[in-house]
Amino acid sequence: MIIGRQDRHHRLPRRVARDILWAGGCMELELDGELVHSHFGIYALRGTEKTMLIDTGHPIHAERIDAALDGFLGGRELDYIFVTHAELPHCGLLPKWMAKYPQARLVGDVRDYPLYYPEIADRILPMKVGESVDLGGRRIVLVPAIWCDLKDTLWAFDTADRMLFVADGFSITHHHKPGTCGLTTQEQPLPDVRMLKLLNELALQWVKYTDAERTYAALDELLAILAPRYIAPAHGALIDAPGIMLPIVKRAMAMSMPTALPQAS
Repeated sequence: MIIGRQDRHHRLPRRVARDILWAGGCMELELDGELVHSHFGIYALRGTEKTMLIDTGHPIHAERIDAALDGFLGGRELDYIFVTHAELPHCGLLPKWMAKYPQARLVGDVRDYPLYYPEIADRILPMKVGESVDLGGRRIVLVPAIWCDLKDTLWAFDTADRMLFVADGFSITHHHKPGTCGLTTQEQPLPDVRMLKLLNELALQWVKYTDAERTYAALDELLAILAPRYIAPAHGALIDAPGIMLPIVKRAMAMSMPTALPQAS
């Protein structure tokens, strides 16, 4: 159950479950002459034994994330950082958190990261799809990123609250209104497909050149196996009704590719 579900004045950070914090912030984009917002979100999780940060946040939100983590961890250390992929909004604050939490280990598809961060090479633990991290009372399982923008992108699934963390997948912009940045999809009107199409084409540029419908069978199979209660995109509101949002997201993905592409001669 989402904490504070009826409160229409939520701003990030927000506790979305007893042991899951949604933090980060938004940036302005323009859509058809209107200013809209795009999340740059991260999630922190507490287990009975260990803690984890999923993505690091954009550097412009460093101070607010720092304060949010202090409050959420309550004096506990950060044990793991899972970076979904090597892109600034997702790994830009990695050096900051690795310095602040000297026992933290970096996990994920991070086989190249010793080249980027040789000073923390001994704290990097490459992991593959199907491997998991036990936080105590909850396990974070790495799963394939069906919708990804980089080759090293991975998604993650929390077995306790059944939350699926999908990086750039399921991205949704939202109207710039007070408090909207911290609302779930069920706490606000359903988005116009244009609000999804905009971010799809910015974050997942392949949708402009590939038939996204070819990916739907793999996505449906993954969702059937995991049965997530929530879907948590980095660039969108927390999806607390996946069954309602999935058809809208799929429709927006399919809209990005032109109906007629030039034929090879």
